[in-house]
Amino acid sequence: MPGLIDPETLHADDLPTIWSPVQAPIEAGERARELEEQATASLLWSSDAPEAILRLLLGETEIARAFDPPERYDSAVQGEWDASLVTFRFARPIRLIQEERSPDHLALEYKLEGAGFWRLEFTPESVSVRKV
Repeated sequence: MPGLIDPETLHADDLPTIWSPVQAPIEAGERARELEEQATASLLWSSDAPEAILRLLLGETEIARAFDPPERYDSAVQGEWDASLVTFRFARPIRLIQEERSPDHLALEYKLEGAGFWRLEFTPESVSVRKV
């Protein structure tokens, strides 16, 4: 039996998702393979759960290298940008537009670049996703 969803504790925010791999000394060819295998999963893991759910449902998990901080990057919250690290971002940006929260309901509206606006609604018993 599935557990209940607690809309009050489901985290969502407006910061862009980025990921940088552990910088361990390995051979160049092995390093490239490791980055390709780990980057998408790690970037999804570092996303808010609602954004990750939406991206997985829409198949929007393509990634790209990030050489500069993304728009809305907040160094006070996310740390100083280090251009010397290999960093990834999602190919299509997504932005949290609206959040409505109550003890038994959470509604989030996102804008996915090039794919319109999407609304996710969470209650203790259900999750719904629809294009708005």
